Amino acid sequence: MNKYMLKIPSEVVDSPIIATTVLETEVMVNILRAKVDYDEGTIVISILGDAEEQRRVVEALRGKGVEVSKLEKNITNDLKKCVNCGACIALCPTDAISFNADHSIRVESEKCIRCGACVVACPLRSLSIQVI
Repeated sequence: MNKYMLKIPSEVVDSPIIATTVLETEVMVNILRAKVDYDEGTIVISILGDAEEQRRVVEALRGKGVEVSKLEKNITNDLKKCVNCGACIALCPTDAISFNADHSIRVESEKCIRCGACVVACPLRSLSIQVI
């Protein structure tokens, strides 16, 4: 399962792009985060399937005018800046950030939905999210 960022242009923002793609490819897509306005949309999805199924979904989305970018890394923590205060933990809606047994911060980037709450909460700006 990989995560992808979809940028949907105004010309197609009111179309059922995800639904038709799932029906056409028969591959499940999980919407992790979405911000859709009348003139554009940004959606983070995970595609549930092997490499070939993911390729089919990406091609189908691109064929509908959607810009698709694979998210290689989500959240990262600069250990030189982090003081393990835990300010980021309480705000994470997916438990992607937690304490290790030694009370250091553990980041599980595969759980991250790129909401950015942790980045804003971090007083030392040790957390960052991959920018496309």
